[in-house]
Amino acid sequence: MAAFQAVHATPVDALFQAAVQHFTKGDFTGADEALEQLMKQEPDHAEALHVRGLVQHRLGRHALALLLLEKALVLSPRNAALLSNQGLVMRALGRPQEALELYDRALDIQPDFAQAWGNRGNALRDAGQSLQAVESYRKALALQPGYAQSWHGLGLAYNDLKQWQDAVDAFTQALSCQADMTVACLDMGNALRELERFEEALAAYDKAAGLRPSYAEAWSNRGVLLKRMGRMQDALQSYQKAIALEPDFIDALVNCSTLLKEMMDLDASMAMNRRALALKPDNSGAHLNLAICHLLRGEFDEGFAHYEWRWKTEQLQASVRPFAQPLWTGAQSLQDKTILLHAEQGLGDTVQFCRYAKLLKQRGAHVVMEVQAPLLPLLHSLEGVDLWLRQGDPPPAFDYQCPLLSLPGALKTTPATVPTATPYLAADEQLVVQWGQRVGPSSRKRVGLVWSGRPEHKNDHNRSMSLQLLEPLLRMDAEFHCLQKEFRAADLALDPAAMGIRLWADQLTSFADTAALISHMDLVIAVDTSVAHVAAALGKPVWLMLPYSPDWRWLLGRDDSPWYPGMRLFRQDTGSDWAGVVQRLQAALKPALSLPVPASAL
Repeated sequence: MAAFQAVHATPVDALFQAAVQHFTKGDFTGADEALEQLMKQEPDHAEALHVRGLVQHRLGRHALALLLLEKALVLSPRNAALLSNQGLVMRALGRPQEALELYDRALDIQPDFAQAWGNRGNALRDAGQSLQAVESYRKALALQPGYAQSWHGLGLAYNDLKQWQDAVDAFTQALSCQADMTVACLDMGNALRELERFEEALAAYDKAAGLRPSYAEAWSNRGVLLKRMGRMQDALQSYQKAIALEPDFIDALVNCSTLLKEMMDLDASMAMNRRALALKPDNSGAHLNLAICHLLRGEFDEGFAHYEWRWKTEQLQASVRPFAQPLWTGAQSLQDKTILLHAEQGLGDTVQFCRYAKLLKQRGAHVVMEVQAPLLPLLHSLEGVDLWLRQGDPPPAFDYQCPLLSLPGALKTTPATVPTATPYLAADEQLVVQWGQRVGPSSRKRVGLVWSGRPEHKNDHNRSMSLQLLEPLLRMDAEFHCLQKEFRAADLALDPAAMGIRLWADQLTSFADTAALISHMDLVIAVDTSVAHVAAALGKPVWLMLPYSPDWRWLLGRDDSPWYPGMRLFRQDTGSDWAGVVQRLQAALKPALSLPVPASAL
């Protein structure tokens, strides 16, 4: 107390200097105490109000900070630094447009104020105007080339714009100005990860964690990268480190639960998700992970209930449809009502779940279905739909709406009650004849192949394989036809035609063509793509190659599927073990090719 009284007895200037020293050292409580004593003696000390506003801002008391800075601004209306710092508080209060106005006022007074240009860039990013933020950061850096924070902000703006290399260049400059800037190391790692420069990204995360060993976000992001690199056990350890440092770190908990699910430790994954939901009950990622675990186990009631949270996730939030009409939940009568069923997510999802239209028709509904344009010619063969729309077409009047993947939950589907009647799609007869002429006669069994899907698919690195891994299968006595349209550069370099595969990509103009070509196959062997769904919906035998961590619809521990009676599942026994899958395919295919049996018996 004596020391405190000594401070109280100090003149105003000394109190102010003491407050500034406390602030500079990060002792915001000490600075606040000194300023409180100062302002008892001189309530209208503009600079004291200014600094105390900054102190309250650093202590997280943003509303009080704003009041203090506004009072200071009345006393010193042409103070550019004060205006800029008030902008910082407005950003913290989630008011970026007002922050921008303050930065612009500061720059009218002092156009060469580099910090205000940099802060203005931050506010523009907050407002979703990252392209304009780049220009603002560039102006700050033209005035102050060694301004590390603006280089970092510029990198973040480029990240927003998905200009990853530009982002890396900006973070590199930030670190050249301030080598111990841990957040720049972290964000550098994020950009490098997007560029798939994984080893460099890992080095950036390691540097961030080395500079600040307690940096939980660096450990968590490191886990994301290691998982992407296939280093699952290392990723788990990294997540565990992040969670040990910050037990309520929701992102780390959810990311760790996702990893545990992919490692097929479903019990641990579900426990981790429940821990995340105990901290944040509306976390959509944890709900979605729980949904997938339940669905994999065949626990459809719980799974589909949690699955409705998918619309709150970052991946699907932008796809939410703002319908005035209510969601059909299964509880409302559909007799003489019109329901709009609309596609979501992938083409394979649409093919799999369009089968439910017939069940709604049986309930007395007038069924309108909106689907992706490439599928429309094929899906016209589906029963139960009164009107077809392509996505983007204006719908007629309707009473209810339902996304296709919400139908199983609404209809209380269980693995035992899946509507399994196949085929429920049919190839166009004229196209079948045309493709028969193209394919020509053969004395051998025809096998359609799909070994990779779209590279843009978020799980493509897990579900797709290289053509080279199929080479042992191609030695077998069959006629192989490629059913996919897209190819990796490495696969093209192998020359699939020289390996004995007939290629049709240039002639597959729609899924109607693909279906017609499939109709001439005796068997389809595919990874988990839309073509596999089309073939199974057409009633063709499909042998599906699945990764160790499969999509939820294929369930666990079985080599058949409740969704498609004519499908056999060939699962990886361990992560990335496609060679083992191909070996089992060879063993299964050999007797099927040698026996003179009808194609339907394969």
